[in-house]
Amino acid sequence: MINFVVVDDNKQHRKKICDVIMSNMMSNQINFKINEYSDFDKKLVQYIDNKDHLSIYILDLELPNGDGIDIARLIRNKANDWNSPIIIITAHESLYYEVYKQRLQILDFIPKMISIEKPLSEDIDICLRMLNKDKVYRYTYKNIAYNINLNSINYIQRDSRRTKIVTSSKTYYQNITINEIKNLLPEYFIISAKGTILNMKNVKETDWNNMLVYFNDGSKDYLITKSHKKEIEKYENN
Repeated sequence: MINFVVVDDNKQHRKKICDVIMSNMMSNQINFKINEYSDFDKKLVQYIDNKDHLSIYILDLELPNGDGIDIARLIRNKANDWNSPIIIITAHESLYYEVYKQRLQILDFIPKMISIEKPLSEDIDICLRMLNKDKVYRYTYKNIAYNINLNSINYIQRDSRRTKIVTSSKTYYQNITINEIKNLLPEYFIISAKGTILNMKNVKETDWNNMLVYFNDGSKDYLITKSHKKEIEKYENN
């Protein structure tokens, strides 16, 4: 079980953060829970003091009765928890250096004035790897159960009557439609051509002149069409 701890006195901001968490976590089979707090209060202190939780903390920097740094100090110094990732989200971008100077192993500092969806999603992926809880895609094909790390998938493509799942080291097959598998995957899996889904997190470069995609692992293939250029460039430019 992964516990997300979201601390923000602004209800609207908390909802936005929780929506990003839900969007990322509902696509895998990792058990998770979101714990919301509006302030640095006794309930939050009790939670931190209970060392049984595997947690990811997402903290606002300024709160009515303290700040995110006070909470981070409690997590690291008093509870002696140096494993739980901590992310700071704040409207005060100028405090970036001050936050890191505290030596509290803050994973990231996300300004509220930008769109938080992409950086927070990327941070959640990092957190899951830190906690050895990488997202996986699970299915059964010909009575064999498969668990594929989502980070290893480069693309998914219809192949005759089957769908092939191409990773950096191996190709898997499943009897499922492209639309069905698309609904089971995170938002960064984008349709790039007819019957083709790209894992945009593994894309290094797109060559629209030759309809080529270059991946981070050095591989490449003809996987894009200009009819889907808008969606792909929208993700790349976020």
